Order: sequence, then C-alpha cells, then structure tokens
Amino acid sequence: MRAPASMPAWPTIVTVGLLAIAVALPAFSSNYVVDVALTIVTYSILGLGLNIVVGYAGLLDLGYAAFFAIGAYTTALLETLLGFSFWETLPFSLAFAGVSGVVIGYPTLRLRSDYLAIVTLGFGEITRIVATNLDITGGPNGIYGIASPSLFGYEISSPRAVFELGMAFLVVVLLFAVRLGRSRLGRAWTSIREDEAAAEAVGVPTLRVKLLAYVMGALIGGSAGSLFAARFGTIDPTGFTYLQSVTILIIVVLGGRGSIPGVILGAIIVAGVPELLRFLNLWRIFGFAVALVILMLLRPQGLWPVRAKHAMPQADLSGVAPAPAPPAVTTGAGETLLEVRDLACRFGGVLAVGGISFDVRGGEILALIGPNGAGKTTVFNCLTGVIRASAGRLFWCGAPLGGGAPHRNVHRGIARTFQGIRLFGHMSAFENVLTGMDHRLHTPLAAELMGTPSAHAEAAEHEAQGMRWLDMVGLAARAREYAADLPYGDQRRLEIARALASNPRLLLLDEPAAGMNPTEKHALMELIRRIRALGVTVLLIEHDMTLVMGVSDRIIVMDHGVIIAEGPPAQVQSDPRVIDAYLGTADEDDTGDVASGEKSLWNS
Repeated sequence: MRAPASMPAWPTIVTVGLLAIAVALPAFSSNYVVDVALTIVTYSILGLGLNIVVGYAGLLDLGYAAFFAIGAYTTALLETLLGFSFWETLPFSLAFAGVSGVVIGYPTLRLRSDYLAIVTLGFGEITRIVATNLDITGGPNGIYGIASPSLFGYEISSPRAVFELGMAFLVVVLLFAVRLGRSRLGRAWTSIREDEAAAEAVGVPTLRVKLLAYVMGALIGGSAGSLFAARFGTIDPTGFTYLQSVTILIIVVLGGRGSIPGVILGAIIVAGVPELLRFLNLWRIFGFAVALVILMLLRPQGLWPVRAKHAMPQADLSGVAPAPAPPAVTTGAGETLLEVRDLACRFGGVLAVGGISFDVRGGEILALIGPNGAGKTTVFNCLTGVIRASAGRLFWCGAPLGGGAPHRNVHRGIARTFQGIRLFGHMSAFENVLTGMDHRLHTPLAAELMGTPSAHAEAAEHEAQGMRWLDMVGLAARAREYAADLPYGDQRRLEIARALASNPRLLLLDEPAAGMNPTEKHALMELIRRIRALGVTVLLIEHDMTLVMGVSDRIIVMDHGVIIAEGPPAQVQSDPRVIDAYLGTADEDDTGDVASGEKSLWNS
C-alpha cells in the first residue's frame, strides 16, 4: 500500500519536531519567551487561514484581519453581554466569520487580481471602522472584562496555560489545513491557481470553489480571533488594522505560498525575529524590513516553497494487467446527440460565426475543418459555454443547451481539449487526470476530511480509474511527473486523458495533432478510434488532412464563419468550394497547378 502525500517526508518530520518542542516550551522558558511564542502561534494560525486563500487558491486578500476581528468581537460580546463561556462562543465565532466570508466572497470573486485586492482591503477597513464607531463594541476603547476560558473546572489564565490552549488550536488548524490540501477541494484550488479557465473547462465550479476558499480561510481567522480575545481579556480596533492584514500576508509569501511548513517558518521569522533585535531599539524595524526585502529578492518563491504533488493510487497497481478504461455513457449509433441551429457569434463589429447549423450524431467522428480564422474554435467555445453565442439555439439530447457555465456542460457530458495545451503544469500527470474526474465523486467533503471508510473506498476506485485513463493514452509510467515536464506529444495525450476522465458522451478535440511528428500523429489516429470504440462521440478540429481523412466519418468545412461543405470525406475532398477555400481560386489556364495543389492538400 502506498499512501498519497502532498508534502515530502522530511518537511513533515521537521514540522512534527517543531510542534513537539513548542508544546514543551513552557517547561523550560520564561514567561516572556512563552508570550512571544504565543504570538508566533497566533500568527501561524492566521497564516494557515490566509494560506488557503492566497496559497492554495491563488487569490489576493488584503483584508484578512476582518475575519480575525469578527471572531474576537463575537467571543467578547457573547461573553460580556450574554454570559456565554469561551467554548460556547466558539461555534458563533466560526459561524459569523464563515458567513462574512460568503458575504465578501460571493459578489467579489468574479473580479480579478487588483480589483479583488481593493475590495478585500475595503472590507477589512470597513470592519475596523464599524467596530470603532459602534457603541455595542465599545467604540475606540474596545471591550474589557473578557473572562478566561476554563476546562473541567481549571481556569486557563496563566501565560503557560493560554500557550497550551493556543498550541491545541494550532494543531487542530494544522490538521485541518493539511487534510484540505490533500482533498479533492485542495486539487480544485490548485487547478484554479494554475489556470482558472482550464479548471472551469474540466468541470471545476470555479466560483463555488473560490468561495469555499474564502469561507475556510474565514473559519480559521475567526478561531484565531476567539483565541486572541481569551488571551488578553480585552480587545480594541487597533489590533485589527490594515497593517495586521499585511503582516499575515507577508508570513504566507515569505514562507512560500501554499507551503504549510513555510507558513509556520514565516510566522517564526515575522513575530520572533523583531523580538531578538530589540537591542537595536528603533533600528530593529528598519533592519528587519531590509532583511525581508533581501530575502524576497533571493528567494522569490519563499523560504520553504511548496513542492508539486506526486499523489499516486493507494493501491499498488504495479505488475497488474491494466484494466480497460471505464466505459462512458453511450449513445445509440446515429442518434442525434447535439443540434446546432443558426449559431452566430459576433465580437464587436466582427462576425466570427455567421449563423451555422449542423448535427452531431452518436458514435461518429465528425471533423470541423477550414482555413485559419474560419471560426472553428469559436464554435467550440460556444458549444462548451466559454463564450456566449450572439444568436442561435443549441440542443443536447433534445433539451435546450446554453447559458450555463462551462463546468455545467462538462457535467452534462461534453468535454474538450484546447488548441493551445492548457494543463496544470505544477501538478503531476496523475493529479491532472484526477482533477478532471473529481466532480464525479459523491462523498461529502466532511467525510473526506475525516477519512471515513466510504471516502477511502471511493477515493481508491477514483484513483484506479485515473490510472486506467493514463494507461489508455500510454502515460501510466509517467504518472508521477509534473505535467510541465512532459514532452509535447505526451502533454497532448495527457490533456485528452484529463478530458476523458470526466466520462463524456461528446469529446471536442481542438487541433490535437498540432506540433506532433508523423509517428505521434499515427498513434493519435489509433487513440481517436479507441475513444470512439468506448462509445464516445468525437468532434474534431484539425488541419492535418491525412489524420482527418483517416478517422472521420463526416466532415464539415467552414470558411469566414459559415459552412461551405458537409458530407463524407470522399465527397468533401472533391468539392471545388473546399479546394478554393484552402488554395484560392485558380485561373482557367492554371488547371495543372490546381490539380497538383489539390493532391497536396489532401495528402499533407
């Protein structure tokens, strides 16, 4: 048996060792050292929360201290106004912080980059200003008299006792973050960070997944806020400023985005090193800032960068005859699978697709060809929901299709590859395939995080199927390699395997032979035939006429956004309009050159 791992063994050992030393710290240290260590613990918890947003999902958040404040004020208000105990306030702190994550995330996650950063910055400042101006929060003076936690009659009030409470919080958050990173949700976050459009196109509901990143990060921030209130017994708005948000972000970036050991190391440096430099008085902050700049110049990926994942099936499949790929849901031969009626797409004043109609029948290989700029890829983008058609109607198995996000079309049974390869380069080939089939899992996320037997069983079957898809395209032996490190032809085959992993009924291949040598093209022809043999219908865009004529049942020819010919290969091959579209119209006395050009066209 071989368990998948998201971190190499030695960082795990080092992390466990550091935690063991930290737990024993109060036994041999002064109260001052324990107090500094508790600050490091608090920043580690906050860093792990922000790491989900920034490191896992690749989103920028400049207002993370808002969730910290919400957790702290929830605990403080419930204790001082309603007489709740610390442990009774915790569920409310998590709930209010999680709801705040939804409130800020849902309307803003459609924004990109700088705009998202500005909105989160505004959210953080609004939260602080509200806390400063409301009477119930004590205004600028804050809230005093927050009771210390107690457990089994023991009051947790001494610095050493509060430190042990903080370590308990850190261990729980650490386990939660590790399990999230290894889950299918963690894979979805990584795919979004790598290429959001490709993630959506392989079935990842990107908006919902990004929202979950904010919610999970907010939960951890809220728990850290409750710990902060219990530690000091008083809070005020000055503890939740923009500077606090930036400090937490520095911890994540300094340690290495997405790296859990890196976050802990970053917290130790940011919270601990300034204390070691106290003998420099006012110069310590300046020296620390200069050191941070130098570190980021020398190690832009962080001090402890995350390693690409090399997850493999839990069951050892070596020496076992590869099983056939799981059969897709088949469609009766000749049955109409996809109907396109008067499809048009306009970009400003440019008409890319001018009202075309065609059908895709179950079990066939249909080629869509035409000169560059004919509108072929635009048709694919309209069919898969990447762009919205300007006019026309689409029907999938007789039901209207259109208006949905690309991931919904994948779930219906429409998968695709891209003209330019769009793999998740810093994930292994195996994880690329798993990402393409994760939406088929039915185990709830909570059961997956807890590692229930049913979750393990489904994950094992899931992983075995992923290896079968890799074996089908000839990449089982390279499952552990980074997708970015594979040769070009293997990357093409991996993209096809990832698309097939969604169990599609219709597979759209956009120039799959581009850049391949003749041997690779011949292997691709055989692969396309095997795909059709599984019951998957294939719609193919390709410029290589040898491949098109060798595998296609029907061919549709486009030129300038309209269909100029349609029919079996032999019929299309001799159509004068097709020859003109590819070679240009010849003069009457150049018939010999035309004949020579025609032969070159269909045998290129």
